[in-house]
Amino acid sequence: MSKVKKLVLALLVVVGMSGQGVAQDVKVGVTVDSRPFSYVDEKGNHIGFNVDMAREICARLNVTCTFVFEEYSHLLPKVHAGELDFALPNMLKTPEREKLAGFTKAYWRSTSSYVGPVDLSFGNVDKVLLREKICAIEKTKQIAYLRQKMGGAVHQLVVNTTTKENLESMVAGKCRILLMPTMQSLSFLQSDEGRGFGYLGEPIFGKGLGGDVHMIVRPDRPDLLKVIDVALESMIADGTHMAITKKYFPFKML
Repeated sequence: MSKVKKLVLALLVVVGMSGQGVAQDVKVGVTVDSRPFSYVDEKGNHIGFNVDMAREICARLNVTCTFVFEEYSHLLPKVHAGELDFALPNMLKTPEREKLAGFTKAYWRSTSSYVGPVDLSFGNVDKVLLREKICAIEKTKQIAYLRQKMGGAVHQLVVNTTTKENLESMVAGKCRILLMPTMQSLSFLQSDEGRGFGYLGEPIFGKGLGGDVHMIVRPDRPDLLKVIDVALESMIADGTHMAITKKYFPFKML
């Protein structure tokens, strides 16, 4: 079967299944402030890669979506409790998390990076972690990795709740460097505020700090998970995924 025929079939499946099994009112969770994935522009509109992806999925499922903007740490518990139907927290799949929610097909791939002043002599990372304060976001793979790596020097950690707070802490000098998903620091580094800062060392893919990123779906809605997967496949096949990517990133996400 040709790619075009597969795409048409996928779209028909989405329309058919959404009409039969998916509720017409869907609550979607997105991180409250995480450029370029979700943020408020100068006109007061919520925009970003994840916002656009969710809106396109809702359009393809022919459902009305209500957006709920929450801190990262709140999204998985609310999806698990059924307070949100699906969410886009930029989350990697783990056995523990799979007990709490359904995971869609991957819709981008992540790495983590250290960010700090470009004139900082990075040298041996272990020595840097012992002498410099470092920021990371609570309840993330990055903070768990640092706590394990730093051992007795965890007093050097500055724990934040959002990407915005993480970056502001570094700019204000509360920490010298930070560890966070590479993509989430990109807009900052391209801005006027980010002048003088850059990536320190190579991006980290392994050690739990990179991998396939998924949307999460409430565990009692396998029907919703299935049609979101079909919608994602069709978006990738017809170029919509790439078009949304180009609005926010200068490189491929898949």
